[in-house]
Amino acid sequence: MILRPVTRFFLAGVFAVLPLVITIAAVIWVAGFFGQLVGPGTVLGEFLRSLGLQVATDKTMAYVVGWVFVLGSIFLLGVLVETGARRLIFERLDALANHVPLVGGIYGTARQLVSMMDKKKSADLQGMRVVFCQFGKETGAAFLALLPTPKVFSIGGVDYHAVLIPSAPVPVGGSLIFVPAKSVVTADLTVDAFMSIYVSMGVTGPQFLPMAGTEEEPAQPLPRP
Repeated sequence: MILRPVTRFFLAGVFAVLPLVITIAAVIWVAGFFGQLVGPGTVLGEFLRSLGLQVATDKTMAYVVGWVFVLGSIFLLGVLVETGARRLIFERLDALANHVPLVGGIYGTARQLVSMMDKKKSADLQGMRVVFCQFGKETGAAFLALLPTPKVFSIGGVDYHAVLIPSAPVPVGGSLIFVPAKSVVTADLTVDAFMSIYVSMGVTGPQFLPMAGTEEEPAQPLPRP
C-alpha cells in the first residue's frame, strides 16, 4: 500500500527531528524559569537595571549593562578562586551564612550540592549508584532512580533506602523517597546513561536498557552494608 512507505518516511523524519525538539523544549523551559527569576520585570531584574543606569540611560541597555557587570564580577571571583583564594573566600561566605539560622541551613545544603557538581569533585556524583525501585512485585511499576548512599535506614522496624527520583526532561528537580530496601535493585547503568534517559524522556532508553525478548540476568537486590 502507498500509505505504508509514506508513514514509514514520516516516522523516520519525526524520530530524526525529535532530539532537536527535545533540546529546544528543554532550553525554552530553562530560559523561561530564569526569566521568572531575573527577567526585566522581577526584583533582581530591576536591581540589574539600576546597576546599568549608572552608565546608560536606556532601560533595555541598562539591563544588559547590569548583566555584563554581574557576569564580569563572577568571572573575577572565579579568577580569585582558581589562583589560590578559594579557601579564604569559602571560609568567609560560610561564616557569614552560618550566622543566620535558616539561611545557614539552606546555604549548607546548596553548598554541598554545588560541590558535587564541581569538576574536581565529580567523583561524588559519579559515585552514586543507579537503581530500579520496584513496586507491586513482578507486575508492578519500576522507577529509575539514584542511590546517594548505600546505607540502610530503619523506619518503623522496616529497612529503607533513600533514593532520588528526578523529573523529566530537566532532571534538576524531583523527589527524595524512602523505599523499602528489598524493593531497590541494582541497574547496570552509568550516571551519564541515567541522565540521558531522563533528559530524552525515555527516547534513549533502548541504547542503555535491554529490550523485551532478549536474555538478561535478573537484577539483584542491594547487599546490606
